[in-house]
Amino acid sequence: MPQQKLPYNDEIAKRVRELTRAGVPVKSIFAEIQKYQDAPGSYTTYYKNYGSDMEMARGAAVEAVGNKVVNQALNGDEDAGNTWKAREFYLRTQGGWTPKEAVETREVGTDAEEEESAVDALMKALGKDGS
Repeated sequence: MPQQKLPYNDEIAKRVRELTRAGVPVKSIFAEIQKYQDAPGSYTTYYKNYGSDMEMARGAAVEAVGNKVVNQALNGDEDAGNTWKAREFYLRTQGGWTPKEAVETREVGTDAEEEESAVDALMKALGKDGS
């Protein structure tokens, strides 16, 4: 006799959406829903029955957070640090922007010249600059 397909449970689906939106890991969600009637006994069945609920909740959470970041970047207070962080985050993730560090290099003298210069500076600081 073939095994019957496990029915979709609206209570489980609701809980999966709530926990996914809150950022709870799948392993924890799977453990949490085991108390419900018709809870899936395997991850395969879980994904088959509730995978779309997870994706819908994850998409809604990303949309909500993304809207806040974009709104802050576009309309935030110019003097607020989080506005600039939101702008940088958006440009890095969506615009492909990477800040470049400017490295300043300068020519220095030989070790002997640097030691002599350091000694001269010390003597001058002590008021014994030889002038």
